[in-house]
Amino acid sequence: MLCLHDSMSLAEGLLLAVLGFITAVWGYKLARLWASLLSGIALGYVFYQYSSYELQALLTPLVLFIIGFIAGAMIGFAIFKLAISLVAGFAVAQSLISAGLFKANEISLIVLTILFAMILYAVVDKLLALVFVIGGAALLFIGLLLTPLPMIVTIILVFLAVVLGLYKNLKK
Repeated sequence: MLCLHDSMSLAEGLLLAVLGFITAVWGYKLARLWASLLSGIALGYVFYQYSSYELQALLTPLVLFIIGFIAGAMIGFAIFKLAISLVAGFAVAQSLISAGLFKANEISLIVLTILFAMILYAVVDKLLALVFVIGGAALLFIGLLLTPLPMIVTIILVFLAVVLGLYKNLKK
């Protein structure tokens, strides 16, 4: 049996607990924020690096980067749900085809990907929120196991974090 006390310190446990709480309560919103920031940085870089000389003469490269960053961040925030749905739909379709449940060709892969993406698009917000709440609660639980708290207190704190995370992420 793995004993966490042998490999981790109290400070590491507390850090894990704090990160778990943050993930459980704000994980989905932070994921959307990161997707927006990364999309903004990527498009800002493209605007900065690949703009014409005439445009670079008119606007400085920094201004081009900022314009691209703002546009990319808005695009990333807007298509986050669609992108997650498409990737998950592809993964489900590929898994079903690999299992031999459907004929292995490009048409079936495309049709199944679109079909599953449409289904997942309707529930992806709730599924991702649930994934972040469960993952954050697990991190919180493991982190609190490294503290001298009694097990009942640890379980109550994890339960409260789950309830708070579900409330904050699933209310509309």
